[in-house]
Amino acid sequence: MSRTLRALFLGVALVALMVACVSSIVLREIRSPVSDDTTPTEFVVEPGESTSAIATQLRSAGLIRIPQLFTYLVRSQGFDGKLRAGRYMLRPNMTMGQIMAALQTGIKIEEVQITLIEGLRLEEIAEQVGKAGLPAVNEDAFLAVARNGAAFKGTHFRLNSLPAGASLEGYLFPDTYRIASTATVTDVIETLLNRFDQQYATFETAVRVPDVSVHQIVTMASIVQREATLQGEMPQIAAVFWNRLRPENLGQFGGGKLGSDPTVQYLLGQKGSWWPKLDTLTAEEIDKVGANSDRYAYNTRANGGLPPGPISAPGLSALQAAAQPDEAGNYLYFVASCEKPGSHKFAATFEEFSRYEQEYLACPKP
Repeated sequence: MSRTLRALFLGVALVALMVACVSSIVLREIRSPVSDDTTPTEFVVEPGESTSAIATQLRSAGLIRIPQLFTYLVRSQGFDGKLRAGRYMLRPNMTMGQIMAALQTGIKIEEVQITLIEGLRLEEIAEQVGKAGLPAVNEDAFLAVARNGAAFKGTHFRLNSLPAGASLEGYLFPDTYRIASTATVTDVIETLLNRFDQQYATFETAVRVPDVSVHQIVTMASIVQREATLQGEMPQIAAVFWNRLRPENLGQFGGGKLGSDPTVQYLLGQKGSWWPKLDTLTAEEIDKVGANSDRYAYNTRANGGLPPGPISAPGLSALQAAAQPDEAGNYLYFVASCEKPGSHKFAATFEEFSRYEQEYLACPKP
């Protein structure tokens, strides 16, 4: 056999080997899911959307690795243009073939809409989720799982500063959700925590308060959320509370006490009345709320520093305010104003506060 012929056979063999290797890699990629994660991911196909655009979105959602391969697979199977518009619940542990079949056959999972407003405490969130009509989720089961914050630390690193034994109070982000009717309690909680992670990441690198953990930011934000009526005042209210904790201000306002009424309401809250008014209690009685329980540290009228954890679910504005408080003045006080419903005036000294208080007391009452 001539040298040229041998070289030709060797070349053909190498090409065949390369084709076989590439085919093996492609086949393995088609058959192998991105991960073994079973968490449902909402995926929307818009009417008229092209296969390549859908493939790109699938990669962005962490559901496939190679969009070009998914596009090729769809087209080679004759399904180009046949992926149906709609809202789907897909999982990272689905193969490309399974995802293609789900989108092509129009298999959709029925969903339930849940709206959680800002400022709800954990029990209120459990009530709302329990009433949503999810077959596998009820109020008591949701509350039991949500009270074990440590169980979710492995998948959400922003929970790393969560104290031992703490619940997910404050971390279940308030928003409107569409949840698959097949969802479990864990699925729902993961969805809420994922939204928290997404929102927290929007300001995470711009936190202006020195030496604070995520847990401290969320705790402060939960108080701001309950204190503020107007969103625009949140940074100033956050500044008041952070300033009350500064060493140089300890002698001016209660020795480091936040003095926040919502923390007392949190202690007193019961089913049917989670945020009771305090106007029937004396100052002495308010200071004693929770004194006979292990939750007394939540009473910031009687104890210094931040409470052990959040008292409600803060929205993005409250979280941003806690992370980026107003730095215009060394505010230590705020008092209701009659200039605009829900508004406050902010003061750096007790004398200024007293003047604003007298102004408010003199306001014409409706």
